[in-house]
Amino acid sequence: MANVIELDLTDIMKQGNLPEPDIYQYYKNLSNNTIIINYEIDTDFLEWGILPLLDMDKNPDVEHIDIIISSPGGDIYSGFAFVSILESLKTPTTLRVIGMAASMGTLIAMAKNPNLHVVCDKWSVGLIHSGSQCMEGSVHSVKDTFRFSEKYEEKIKQYILSHTKIDEELYSKIERYEWWLDADDMLKYGIVDEII
Repeated sequence: MANVIELDLTDIMKQGNLPEPDIYQYYKNLSNNTIIINYEIDTDFLEWGILPLLDMDKNPDVEHIDIIISSPGGDIYSGFAFVSILESLKTPTTLRVIGMAASMGTLIAMAKNPNLHVVCDKWSVGLIHSGSQCMEGSVHSVKDTFRFSEKYEEKIKQYILSHTKIDEELYSKIERYEWWLDADDMLKYGIVDEII
């Protein structure tokens, strides 16, 4: 199996310049067709998560992709862009929740695709809650942002209902709360396929 990225630090080490450990680990894992998401999802996620995943899926020599996530959540727009890619993958992929996949991290774990297997460790946790929104500007712009946020919250609700075993009745009970789920809950409600 050919690697997407070849990692050779020999020349860098000869010069006495070592990369930061997290950068080194990131590229080392990419060379093994593994993406590590160990941070808050933000607009940089395009470069750190989405583009490498697209490259791996397009590479005919990549037989399997591993994604490991431990994230407090973050930006929903970047997160749902990643979900779109997960749901269109042609390459068999395992998404593994380690530790916490909260908020947008939990929504990522809900992605469904016959080529995607979602697992978590027995100590893993997830979080479903209403998203936060920062609003400023004129009264009209705040109202516009609020209306859009309500519309997007409904879209997220429909995503949760269609991607889990959570039904409308349960959702109506938990939508205004911080609903923490342990590994057993995530399996029970169909967020993950297996506890390992």
